[in-house]
Amino acid sequence: MRSWSVSGSAGAWRRARHAALAALALLPTACSDLGPGDGDLADSSELSDLTESEIGEAAQELTLPFTIDRRKSLIVTDVDIVSQFSLQQVLQQLITQSGVSGLTPLTLFRRFMDTHRTGATGLFSVPHCDDVAANTADIYPPGSSNPAEQPTGSINGWPVLCPRPVGDESASNPFADPNADSAYMATTLSNRFDLAPPDGSNCGEYRIVFARRGGQSDTNSLQRNFIIFEGRLPNPNPSQGRQACLPVVQFWLNQSDPAKSVATRASELLSFYFNGLPGFAPVIHIDHYGNAPGPDHGQIRTNEFLNGTSPPAAWSLREFRLTHGTSSSPALNIVPSFVKDNPAARLFSSAASSDPRVTSFQSTVFPNVVERLAASDDINRFAYPSALPNSINAGESLMIPLQNNYLNALGTGTSTLRTNIANKLTAMGSDLSGTPGNLSVDQVVGRAETLACSGCHEPQDRNGGATSTFDVGLSAPFPSTLVFTQTSEKTEPIDTSNPTGPQRFKISPALIDVFLPFRERVMTDYLLNKPTLGFEKPGAWTSSQAQLAVHTGRVTEGISSLEIRTPASFNAIVSPNFSTSGLTPVGNKIKLDLFISKVQPNPSWVGTIEVLISIPSAGINNQWVGNAVLNSLTRGAFNVIPFPQLPAATVTALNAAPSDVKLQFNLNVTPNSGPYYMDNVRFEN
Repeated sequence: MRSWSVSGSAGAWRRARHAALAALALLPTACSDLGPGDGDLADSSELSDLTESEIGEAAQELTLPFTIDRRKSLIVTDVDIVSQFSLQQVLQQLITQSGVSGLTPLTLFRRFMDTHRTGATGLFSVPHCDDVAANTADIYPPGSSNPAEQPTGSINGWPVLCPRPVGDESASNPFADPNADSAYMATTLSNRFDLAPPDGSNCGEYRIVFARRGGQSDTNSLQRNFIIFEGRLPNPNPSQGRQACLPVVQFWLNQSDPAKSVATRASELLSFYFNGLPGFAPVIHIDHYGNAPGPDHGQIRTNEFLNGTSPPAAWSLREFRLTHGTSSSPALNIVPSFVKDNPAARLFSSAASSDPRVTSFQSTVFPNVVERLAASDDINRFAYPSALPNSINAGESLMIPLQNNYLNALGTGTSTLRTNIANKLTAMGSDLSGTPGNLSVDQVVGRAETLACSGCHEPQDRNGGATSTFDVGLSAPFPSTLVFTQTSEKTEPIDTSNPTGPQRFKISPALIDVFLPFRERVMTDYLLNKPTLGFEKPGAWTSSQAQLAVHTGRVTEGISSLEIRTPASFNAIVSPNFSTSGLTPVGNKIKLDLFISKVQPNPSWVGTIEVLISIPSAGINNQWVGNAVLNSLTRGAFNVIPFPQLPAATVTALNAAPSDVKLQFNLNVTPNSGPYYMDNVRFEN
């Protein structure tokens, strides 16, 4: 059975798991042999209040060797494990790979921190934060008399606060005393396979978070600094797409093996980060932290609270690139960069401007991302359709002051940008009311704000106040963080019944309740489901009539669906040949998740969809399976479409695991309706 994952209560999960175990224990040889009365569950009442997807999820989970433990396979904060990772060790590996003679981890660290100083006070010959002066016209909010809100430096052409107190670290030695406040400790290892793109150009991002020890003290709330190494792992066989990443995902799955000791897990994680899996580079590598610029090449980020006099003056998030030379001319530097997907707030301002960056952003760049921002009912899937132009990305991400408070910059009055966003939403069928299915302009801009670093860490309302009801157009507000962080320097017992036993660093409610469950679903879907049937392979499905593309916003399974952008009246959407090996026993019905567009030029006739199946090796060619009328289906949402039962001979052929199965969906709709989205084709009984 293939099914999508839904959240449910722990009780529902246990009941579903029990029911699935009982049901699977009583199944005859093939699922298609099970007819009415062929077997009763030991306690059939357990199934009565469960949805199909809850039962399916439990049954699907049983096909993994063990349940995924999110605190082992997705995020690791066990003190006994992360304490074996050191900042000095990471920097030394990068130095060794660079071939730079005489460079030490201490010098590399100090040069890194020195970039926060001015040229006049800097201790090293590195880029300093005032090498380029801030353009006062770009400062947002304008006209503030608070020195903390008057940037004097510039990165990427946008103002940054300069100098920063964290620059004082360039005169310290974090390696002299591992227990000193100035020392750094590893708190978190993070598996971000969910960031692997549909085309598999890389295998995701694997992070190490280092926190300054001074932040452990309740009396040192402003002596905090986080350094996060976010390494993108290259795909060693890009032609195989995401499937080539299987050893990486299996490695993380195996961290949940209940038979593994803490010592074994620590040893394996150290090897993964520092040595790499067979055929894969180590995560910690000089090419994995932005030496080649762009979103697919990783970065180093900081979350800075250090030495400020008050929280508004202290909190900043910045991004850096690790650059290096060649074997004949070795070099190694950690240099300031713009923060990706963090447009400067001034770009949203209604104030008139002759700056071409502002006019282009308001007329073209942001209106062109509205549809993708709006096309998701899951916070985890908020995204831009592609990397934003480098020129618009800010040099740092701040919510206090309001550098990334886009709602504040947009304001509440009429403006060119507000009008352009509204026009895009209206074209998508929204009435702009902000009610479910009808996003407002502010809700879309709020989604953009949550994609900024500071917005993800602590979104603020329009006036800069903290809010627990940040409205992004979903039934629930943006989830709670740990106030400016998602991970912490503070610890808690792994086993709450043993408060003095092994400890782990705390993580945010947002991670526990929202982000980690999504990442688990991505990992599970990847391990269990077939990429062709989940539309996970760009370019695999084809059409001579419609424009097709993978889409990562409107999705019911995995990381992408198939977007049908410009449908004609008749659209044949054809799969590549695929094998049913791994799907047996194959069910006798085909089901499809289809998103019906709200944009219908002829509201009285939405259209039809039919499916044909071919298995040439079994003498089956374009066999008509059935069709469905779309008129009565919900518009602006996914609908599950079941097609009539497959002939018994076709089911028999499918269960022989042929490799030349092909499906063709014929979508008959009104031209210029759409877009439509297809996902999660499956065979079910």
